[in-house]
This record gives sequence, structure tokens and C-alpha cells, in this order.
Amino acid sequence: MHAVDAPPRAVDAEPDGPFWQTVLRHDFAASFVVFLVALPLCMGIAQASGVPVAAGIITGIVGGIVVGCLAGSPLQVSGPAAGLTVLVFGFVREHGLPALGIVVLLAGAIQLTAGLLRLGQWFRAVSPAVIRGMLSGIGVLIFASQFHLMVDDRPKEGGVANLITIPEAVVKGFRIPELAPAEARGVRTQYLHRFSELHEHQEEVRELVAERVSDNPSPEQVTLEQGLLKPLAARQGQVLEDLRKEAAEARRSSLAADGSRGARQFTSALDRALSANAAALAALEATDLNTARERQLDASESLAAVSSSLKRHDWAAMLGLLTIVTIVVWQTATPKRWRLVPGPLMAVLLTAGVAFSLSLPVLYVEVPDNLLDGVHFPSLIVLQDVPVSALLTGALVFAAVASAETLLCATAVDQMHSGPRTKYDKELAAQGLGNMVCGFLGGLPMTGVIVRSATNVQAGGRTRASAIMHGLWLLVFVVALGGLLRYVPTSVLAGILVYTGYKLIDFKALRDLRSHGKGEVMVFVATVVGIVAFDLLTGVIIGIALASLKLLLTFSRIKPRLTMDADANEATLELNGAATFVRLPKIAAALEQVPGGSKLHIDVSRLSYLDHACAELLANWTKQHRTTGGDVVIDWDSIPAEVRRTIAPAQQLRDSIKPAEPTAAAALAERRAS
Repeated sequence: MHAVDAPPRAVDAEPDGPFWQTVLRHDFAASFVVFLVALPLCMGIAQASGVPVAAGIITGIVGGIVVGCLAGSPLQVSGPAAGLTVLVFGFVREHGLPALGIVVLLAGAIQLTAGLLRLGQWFRAVSPAVIRGMLSGIGVLIFASQFHLMVDDRPKEGGVANLITIPEAVVKGFRIPELAPAEARGVRTQYLHRFSELHEHQEEVRELVAERVSDNPSPEQVTLEQGLLKPLAARQGQVLEDLRKEAAEARRSSLAADGSRGARQFTSALDRALSANAAALAALEATDLNTARERQLDASESLAAVSSSLKRHDWAAMLGLLTIVTIVVWQTATPKRWRLVPGPLMAVLLTAGVAFSLSLPVLYVEVPDNLLDGVHFPSLIVLQDVPVSALLTGALVFAAVASAETLLCATAVDQMHSGPRTKYDKELAAQGLGNMVCGFLGGLPMTGVIVRSATNVQAGGRTRASAIMHGLWLLVFVVALGGLLRYVPTSVLAGILVYTGYKLIDFKALRDLRSHGKGEVMVFVATVVGIVAFDLLTGVIIGIALASLKLLLTFSRIKPRLTMDADANEATLELNGAATFVRLPKIAAALEQVPGGSKLHIDVSRLSYLDHACAELLANWTKQHRTTGGDVVIDWDSIPAEVRRTIAPAQQLRDSIKPAEPTAAAALAERRAS
């Protein structure tokens, strides 16, 4: 979720006539603007998550059409969110893409159940310091990982590694690019497109194999999985045949004939790709369950290496930098009426046009020929490879983070317009149903997203029709013009995400939170550090734990004040605040200063809370003090009535703290004195 300042005055979002008139006057144009914003973000977030671009677009379509129809926040737009990229990337890297669909489906079921149980408000009960720290930590991770992709390089393992190797990426990519002759650039870029398309087809086969083959199948499953595996040999054979044709043609071209180091790397990568793809085909034809998945991975990585041998880091970096500059200039230096066209879309159009006109040899987006090829239904075979505990843990984390981000986004959207307010439980249930559909189709998890939602409000959206139609525009574009996406350089999408990650980092948080105390700043910093150093879940848990501890310490403040009257051998202990186990040592220290044999009066008139631990301390200390000849008096009736019920559980011990019965001699002396 991006931090967006609410406008000083809420936008009028009330319908101004019959529904169809409102749709035609306002929602139709707004939906198209939202679509223009959503398209590059769906692709970029999918790339940052380590999944096919089709998965991000599927989630955008479902978020518009399905969630838009049912949402409790009509003007909020749902789709893949940058805030979940870190979770998705880590999960896919550890458990594989086939397991993602099941986890997203389970997370959606959890959200749907929570919405039906009316738990929507509880997901908002998170410290702002933790939320801002979570978003900033995610921003740091996105910025660091996408910086490497922006120079057509691979991100490293872990956030810290990505951060400390940014200078290496700068050295690799940010130098003055060499502009080779147009013919040479054209040949290199042509083959880069061809081998990238082959890699996309190989990835489709690899994902299908991963869905159908488990690690340790039982004897009964072996025959079933072999039957599922054999039909894929034809698709693998087609990939190998196409690869052989392209390799033979490329060897005859100038690309491999100049004898340079780059040419040798290219021909070496081609040889390895041919060998790896032949081995992958042999494993499928033999229905070898033991090696099929491993051979598929080798085949996919070898084709990626062929593309890598053709790309140029310097030109990729220049395109990424041009993307960021275009977004910043468009959003700050252009007339406001021009900004109806979103900055990210302008950046994609400009940089893709530059890359196409100059035939730049950089990596380009890989999309399937048919969107349905990107649909991957959940397979129960995954349950044999991935522990159920890992799936449930992932689902709980996805559900919690997605729900918190969605409902916080809905709150922000409510502040931007004067239309209908959010129904949180209904919104949570709609998000759950949407994520179940996304999981079933193999898409990314979704949330309500502030950038697209704010765009919807500012573009004049009045009803849920604008969100629904934006999903329809996505569907129409991908079906009719999806091939155009292959002309978008991946470094451009990475540049958009680098800018997005930077905007997620909340630099103002330190100043804002400092006004609420140093504790809030510590919670924020600890959350960010935990996310970057470990992972998102660990960082959030650290933040919540520190916020809870701070809350406990704040509400456990107590000022024990001991006054002594040596002449009368009496003392008074005033307890002002909440007496809890956290502050028990301070109370114990004050009691230790009371002389033995003295009379102690404990003033509880300013006590707001007394827990069992402190009540036990007072009772035990009273017994011990009386053995020295002293006494303890507590006037329980001095506690205000409105406070008395908050310490009722501890009052069962007050009989142990009553004054001791006077001796006969003391009673006689008291009567004579009176």
C-alpha cells in the first residue's frame, strides 16, 4: 500500500442521477484511467514476485470483475499489491509455483470466514508504527531487488545481500552504453525475442510437470503420474524442435561468426540449451518421475542463459533510469490535465518505443500466446511435496497481511471522497472470495491497492462500475492485444517497481512518530530492520511484540511514594497508577525501605489497577512484616467506585491485608486514652 496524502477536501462521489447515467458520465472514463494505471503495475508486481506476468494480469482481472461486484468499499480497486511481493517471492522460491495457488486459495477462505464472522475491524487493530514499518521494510526490499532487475541482472538471495550489492549493479549497468551498428543491434534483438519466447514455452512445460509429479509418489500414484506426464512429451518435443531451428539459423548469422568473447558465450549457451532440452524430452518420453522435474529446471535455466548472453546491461539500465525520470517529470512538471494519462503508462510507452526504434538488445516481457496458458489450477500432488504446516502458515500470513493492507487502504479511500463508507466485513469477505478465485486460477494474491483506488476517486469514479470495468478492460486488452506486451523491456517494469519501492519507504515516519514518543520510533525501526534482515513475517512479529511491550509498559506506570514518620514509627506508601507484574520490582523496592515493627498505611485511593502478582506481593509482605511486630493497613473503600471493579479479581486477597487484631493490652490502653 502506498502512502497517499488525502486531498484537503473530499471528492464528491455521490451518484448524481440514475445508475446508468452515473456510469456513462463518470465511471466509464474513470475505469479506463484505472486500467491504464493497473496494466504496468500488474506486470511489474508479477515480475517482482518471481511469477509469470500472466499471473499478475489474472489477479487484476479477478480483482476488478469479481471483487468489484461484491466489495464493501465500492470505490476501492483490488489487484496484485507491491506489499505482498516479498512474501510471494520467498514462498515460490522455497516451495515452487504450483504451491502458490493452494496457499492463495486457503488465504482467501480464511478471509471469507473472517468476514462472515464479522472480524473485519480486528484486522485494523495494529499499531501504526508497525504498519508504517512494514510498508517501509517492503519498500526497501522491493527497491533493492528490482534495482538488480533494472540492469537485467538477477537479484541476490535475501534483502541484505541485495542492498550491499547495489554498487555492483551500478558498476555493471550505469556506464555510457555503446551503440553498435543498427544491423547488429537488430539481429541481436531479433534473436533475443525469439529465445525469450522459447523460454516462455519451456517455462509452461516446466510448470505443468511440477504440478503433475511429486517427490515421493506411492506405488499407486506412480502409474497415475506417469500417465499425466507422457502427454507433455509432445510439447517438450515442439520446444526442442523450435530451438534446433533457431540455433541452426543463429549459428549462420553474424551473431556467432565474429569470434568475439560474446559470440563464444552465445554459442556455448546454445550448446548447453540443446543438450538440456534433449535430456528433458528424454525424461518425459521415458516417464522418468525421478529426473523429470530436475531436467525441466535445467532446460529452463539453459534457455534463460541463452537470452542472458544476448542482453546488454548498460542499455537495460538506461531504459530503467529513463522510466523513473519519465514518471517523476510527468507527475511533477506537466500540466494537470495531461496527467489523466498515468505516469507509469507514459514511461512504458516512451521506453518501449525507444527500445523498439533502436532495436536495443535487452530482456523483454515474456507472456503466453493465450492467457489461458497462464492459468494453472491447484493440484493435490503439491500436498505430497510441501508440508501441510507450511501451506497453512503461508495462508495465515498471506491472509493477515492482505487483510490489514486492504482495510487500511479502504480507510484511506474513505477520506478521499464523500460517497458511501466502507463496510469492512463485507469488503473482507469479498477479498476472500476474490483470492479463492485467484488461487484456483493460479494468480497472485490480491489486496485493495491505494494507487489504483486513489486514481479511481480522482478520475471521477462514483460507483463500483468503474472498478468492474477496469477489470474488463484488462481482459479485453490481454485477449486482443496481449502480443504487444512482448515489446516491453523487463528493465522498464523493474524501473517502475524501483520507484514504487522508494515511495513505499516512509521517510517522514521518523519525524511523525517521534512526536508520539521514542517508543514508536523504536517499533518502526525494529520492524524495518527485522523485515530486511530476516523476512516479512519475522519483522512484523518483532514490531507487534515491541508495540505490545510498549503498550504494557505505558499502562503499567506506577509511582510508589514512601513517607516516614520516625517519631510515631509509622510510614505511608502511596500507590499512584497501575500495579502490574511489570512494575512489581518498584513496589517491592519501596516496601523494603519500611522499618520492621512499624505501622504501614498503604494509600490505594489513586490506584487504577491491581493485578494478582502485586496483590500476592502485598499479602505476603504483610504476613512477613507482622512477624516483626509491625502492622499494615489498606483502606479498600477509598478506591473510587468506577475503578474498584477493574481490580475486583485481586480483592479476594484483601482479607490477608486487613489490620491485625489489637492485643488486650493495646485495647485497654486505647480505651484509657479515649
